[in-house]
Amino acid sequence: MQTIEDTLYEFTSEFVSGIGFKLVDVREVTEYGRRVFKFCIDHAQGITVADCRLVSRELAYFLDAESEVDGAYVLEVTSPGLDRDLVKEREYEHFAGRKVRLVLRGGGADGVMVGTIVSAQGGKLTLKPDGVEEVEIPLSRIARARLEIEMP
Repeated sequence: MQTIEDTLYEFTSEFVSGIGFKLVDVREVTEYGRRVFKFCIDHAQGITVADCRLVSRELAYFLDAESEVDGAYVLEVTSPGLDRDLVKEREYEHFAGRKVRLVLRGGGADGVMVGTIVSAQGGKLTLKPDGVEEVEIPLSRIARARLEIEMP
């Protein structure tokens, strides 16, 4: 069964691309008793507040005209941020080449790993830890993942 997040992602991804941005993810949360859809966008040049405002306005028109959503909701458009938490496979795919810190289920000696995302597909993450060969990790084994802030 497809979630509302996946439905909205599929429904709006091409639309957001047409505006000139990449839709990274859509999350549904409840804040202060309100249903909130958080759309995360990215661009090679980075994201500004004006970009978020533009995409928010255009998405609001699009969703009102083609509504796939029942009931009231609040729409938020954000940038990924420097140290974004990663949850879905498409997020790992989008951030290939970036450094990430993982906390793995089961702990042990390799309970925390830091490395560069090589790829994500088929439910597995390929990670290149510093000074070590690439490793393949099932996404189901990752308890938490967060992008590392990299200074130039």
